[in-house]
Amino acid sequence: MLFNTFSFFLFFITVFVLYWKSPNKFQWVILLLASLYFYGSWIPAYLGLIVVTTIINYFAAIVIYRSKLYKKQILFFTIFIDLGILFLYKYLNFFSFSFGEILLNINWKIALPQFKLLLPIGISFYTFQVVGYLVDVYRGSLKPEKHLGYFALFLCFFPQLMSGPIERGKELLPQLKKIHSFEYSQIISGLKLFTIGLFKKMVIADNLAVVVDRVFGSLPTYKGLSLIITVILFTWQIYTDFSGYTDMARGVAKMLGFNLVENFNAPYLATSVRDFWQRWHISLSRWFRDYLYIPLGGNRGGFWRTCMNVMIVFTLCGLWHGASWTFVVWGAFHGLMMAIERLVGKITKLQVPTVIKIIYTYSMVSISWIFFRSQNLSDAVYILRYAFVGFKSFMSVHYILATLSQLFVTNKVEMVIVVILLAIAIFLEIVPRISLSNFVSKQPTIIRYSLYVLLVLMIIQLRDANIKQFIYVRF
Repeated sequence: MLFNTFSFFLFFITVFVLYWKSPNKFQWVILLLASLYFYGSWIPAYLGLIVVTTIINYFAAIVIYRSKLYKKQILFFTIFIDLGILFLYKYLNFFSFSFGEILLNINWKIALPQFKLLLPIGISFYTFQVVGYLVDVYRGSLKPEKHLGYFALFLCFFPQLMSGPIERGKELLPQLKKIHSFEYSQIISGLKLFTIGLFKKMVIADNLAVVVDRVFGSLPTYKGLSLIITVILFTWQIYTDFSGYTDMARGVAKMLGFNLVENFNAPYLATSVRDFWQRWHISLSRWFRDYLYIPLGGNRGGFWRTCMNVMIVFTLCGLWHGASWTFVVWGAFHGLMMAIERLVGKITKLQVPTVIKIIYTYSMVSISWIFFRSQNLSDAVYILRYAFVGFKSFMSVHYILATLSQLFVTNKVEMVIVVILLAIAIFLEIVPRISLSNFVSKQPTIIRYSLYVLLVLMIIQLRDANIKQFIYVRF
């Protein structure tokens, strides 16, 4: 049940009415039942998986908090179970196949087992969320939740179950136990946020995906400028797709009285790769920083140890995104660039204009997205190899027109729409959301509501006919 489907609309309207019409003491029950139904609507058989995970971690946290002798052992054992379940469903086939390839290359013909298991929805996100919760309890920064119902809701709260944000117990649990009152202004704020997210996903991301999917689906027929344009389109497709999902998730939560954490802060205006990760998927970056990077030693072990920690963290970050070598390389590339930036900063104090830093960061991030989007390493290498073929002709009008004709095979209208949508995406990135919201709110009523109507009409008229899954739902 995707946020951008009619079935979710009916589901949420029902939940919204029941939630706000119910007595305060029963509101959490409505949300928990709705969340379990939402999760079960994907693959009913996996509903038991999240229930088992909930029960194990609920009791483990209480035992860790009360224990004086074996709390570290209990913590590690429980995390081993949580990550073991994640490994079984997401990574077992990947490692089995990769190890089999290694054995085949050294002439060891051993048939390793392959398990065809469907990936449970949101498993990467709720696994990290519960691991963070356990570690916080172990560190003493959070008391374990004694109410099983609230803890279950913390783990499967449907607005952020599919693709985050990855919430902390100390931030979300108090909200789940708080008495919420119906506030018209908050409902409207959440509805606006949801609508903006819907626009970013269905109008911008899905329309850019038409061109991107076409090129990546038949790479050998494209070379030169067409590949560069496609990579640029994908950088904005994935951003508007994922940030659109986050806006919708936060909007849904806000309409129910909850505030989820911000997950994006103009990432394409970052002035370094390190700065990019302080703006992109912020909840995941925070998780890796607090629960892996700092325990590894952070930046306390000297320059080279810090670089090694960064490489470990971002290589694992890439693997978290998907069971494929393309994701591993994507993560390792980010780690390498951050290590290089540290090295350059250590040996030189050269002052570089901000605009140059932004262009450099966007270029490096764009190169990394090639590995993220490619089906395999061969496709990524193809793009890197042939992207600048015919570079001398890039300024030729005839070459540019021929490239555009090849990319936009449907008609010129498609090209115009894509250019307009790309301009809107860049505009939304450059103009801070708060300033834009304040600007709109200060307009006369007729202008303000005309803009809202225009936004809705654009969603209806410009959306892609086929409902497309969110990119990060696969993780």
